[in-house]
Amino acid sequence: MKDYLIAERYANALAAALDKEADQDRIAQALAGFAGVLDAHRDLRAVLANPVLDIAQRARVLQAVIERLDLPAVVGRLAHLLLRRGRVALAPDVATVFADATDAALGRVKAEVLAAQPLNAAQRQRIEDALSSFTAKTVFARYKEAPELLGGVLARLDGFMIDGSLRAQLARMKEALLAEET
Repeated sequence: MKDYLIAERYANALAAALDKEADQDRIAQALAGFAGVLDAHRDLRAVLANPVLDIAQRARVLQAVIERLDLPAVVGRLAHLLLRRGRVALAPDVATVFADATDAALGRVKAEVLAAQPLNAAQRQRIEDALSSFTAKTVFARYKEAPELLGGVLARLDGFMIDGSLRAQLARMKEALLAEET
């Protein structure tokens, strides 16, 4: 939890450093790319976090990564700040927090949709349209198969769970029948 709060401070500082909201999306993608490189390359993380190495050496390695990825200047400055403060390992968390804040600022929400069977493009579009109508935001859905639902879908987004699965409908019918019986 402590790391999340620290990451949130860095993400908020990054957002405050930006000139306009249009940049947020581009910066969020660049920061996610940098965080992805750190996640994928354990040796790079180890070098950047190694206090035995001189900070100038680590800064040169970091600068080479920044140039190779062609990161925007503001992301490069954030990466160097994280390095100097010994918090480069927080970059993935900062990227996540910043992406979430960007989505909120731009009226977007991510949803996880579980379906009993694969959905075609038209079905996915209907689900996303319904969820967009429900939240009054643009919905980006990630789909997974969950055969245990028996039929229908279950959607999780913005702290809500919308359960339209056959399993849930059967459970509600069972409760109704049991309630009538007593």
